[in-house]
Parts: sequence; structure tokens; C-alpha cells
Amino acid sequence: MRRAAERVIVALDAPSLSRAVRVARQLQGLIRCVKIGSILFGAAGPEAIRRMRALGFQVFLDLKFHDIPSTVEKSCRAVTAHRIAMLTVHASGGPQMLRAAVEGAAQEAARRGLRRPKVLGVTVLTSVDAAHPLRGRVTALAAAAHRAGLDGVVASAQDARAIRRRFAPPFLIACPGIRPTGAARGDQARVATPQEAMASGVDFLVIGRPITEARRPRLAAQQIIEELAC
Repeated sequence: MRRAAERVIVALDAPSLSRAVRVARQLQGLIRCVKIGSILFGAAGPEAIRRMRALGFQVFLDLKFHDIPSTVEKSCRAVTAHRIAMLTVHASGGPQMLRAAVEGAAQEAARRGLRRPKVLGVTVLTSVDAAHPLRGRVTALAAAAHRAGLDGVVASAQDARAIRRRFAPPFLIACPGIRPTGAARGDQARVATPQEAMASGVDFLVIGRPITEARRPRLAAQQIIEELAC
């Protein structure tokens, strides 16, 4: 059960820090890591990271940096200072940008005596329609991330199996678009159940609304974890 819980990352895409904290408190002692994306970071900035760490969570900072190499390097330096566990950049940014992201995070972590955050490359968003010929593009982006020294990628469960065939652990795959059986898709086009995603070889399931918008978030998270542990 504990192993399954460590694989679930809860996406706190809340429009205010107070709302995110209310949900996070219900998940203490059950969930190890929460994701802070552009919504919560835009509302509360680095204070959101500090509050989540104070509650005992690791933080996956999902800001999807995509810019010229020097800007991405400095951005990764800046967020590494907040003691995050993982961060994201767009895998389509090119080899120089990807290497700059890893170097910036590594150098800042070394300067501060911290563990370097894992750097993950975002491949293709799970909101993109499945009718598009995506598989080749996703695997090409994963290969680019691997060559540049990234720790892994963010990809849909539909693409994870092909990525895992080419890149064995410790190369990481984080999978968004997770929907328990019977849950609404929302604005996600390529979704999978927790068990389907795990069977495809992913390391982490990034789950937001099925947990955060549930009447009882802790119970919703527990049910997903129990499903994974079966």
C-alpha cells in the first residue's frame, strides 16, 4: 500500500493557496508528493511551495519552461532554490535548452548543498486529440530528453509503453490524464485508469480533479491507492 501511495502525485490546480492547503491537509500522511502548476503558482508564487513543504509534502513544480537556453537555465536555478523534488521543461525546446535546464538545476543544487530536482521533459499534452499521429513524435521527444540527460518525461499512458520499451528505469515516466473507472474525462483526450497506466510502465500517476474535486479527497485518494495495490 505504501509503495502504491508513493506513486500518486496529486495535482493541486487550485486558484488560491487557501483552497490548496485545505485539500493538502486532508492528504497528509497518505500522499507523499503534490504538483504545483501554473494556476496555483500564479496565485501564490513560491509561498505555495513553502506551505506544501511545511505540511510535509515533496513538490513537483510543473511550470513547463520553454525559452532560450540561458533563460531556462536561470529559471531552473531559481526554482531549485525552493527545494523542489521535480520540475518540468518542454521536451520540444531542443538539445541546448534541455541540457541548460539540467545544468542550471544541478549547479544551483550543488551551490546550496541540496539534492538536484529531477528534470522531466513534457512530450505531448494529454489534451491533444488521440486522432493525431502522435506516437512517433512522443518517442522522438523522449529520445531527445534522454540524450540531453533529463531524468524522464511526462507522457500519456498510451505512449508510455513505447517509451518504456526504449528507455528502461531509472528513466522516469510521469503520467497525467488519469481517470478512475467511470470518472469524467473533462478536457483530457487521452486518459487511462490508474491500473492501465501502471501496466504501461509509468512510474508516477499525476491525478488532479478526481481527488481534489471529490467530496472527500482523502477517501478518493485512498480508493485509487487501493486499486493500485491490488
